[in-house]
Amino acid sequence: MRLKGMNGIIWDLDGTLLDSFSVFEQIIADVVSESGHSMPTREYMIENYHGSLEETVRQILGIESAEELDGVVYLFLQKQEHHYAGDLETYLFKDASMLAQRAARQNVHQLLVTNRAHEGRGSASPKVIVAATTLADCIHEVHAGDEVEYRKPDSRSIGNWMERHHLTPAEVLVIGDQFVDAQLALNIGARVILVKRNGHIPHLDTMSRHNPRDIRVVDSLEHIELV
Repeated sequence: MRLKGMNGIIWDLDGTLLDSFSVFEQIIADVVSESGHSMPTREYMIENYHGSLEETVRQILGIESAEELDGVVYLFLQKQEHHYAGDLETYLFKDASMLAQRAARQNVHQLLVTNRAHEGRGSASPKVIVAATTLADCIHEVHAGDEVEYRKPDSRSIGNWMERHHLTPAEVLVIGDQFVDAQLALNIGARVILVKRNGHIPHLDTMSRHNPRDIRVVDSLEHIELV
């Protein structure tokens, strides 16, 4: 796929740049073994793996009490630190990191917008992940979920990034793996590519009112060319 005139990319993190779901599965298995919850099916986790960590854990484990949720999330974060303590580069999807590098060589402005929080996430912080990997040479701005007033798919989640870099919507490409990434792109008037990491994209049918040509769905980012 050849895309012309792209001078800015807005990246999603989890499931797009980062193979976080495989790690999430392992951490949830650790958590349920200590918390007494039942292990959800992989299909159910895939279907509900979006939003903030708190939202995802609440839905996947069926937690109703705020106090219980706080305890389970605290346990999750303890387990998570162990999993992200190694070489973070190994968790990147190669097709995505290579596209980010190709875009950087073409002086494309790149922004990461994620619902993943920064504070209290240790090695799993989006800012730490970017800084510790080859993404540091490609992505120079990160909007973490706990550092912005508005979250995806609100167009204000990107702040004034487009204005500061003198980008028009037609010059911007949003790359993600969830329907909220497509919603963000449509909200700002940008183009969008969604990559299927687990065979399908949950809840994409909620956007059926849009022209299918507005949303390009691919199996890999390997053959995306910016010209």
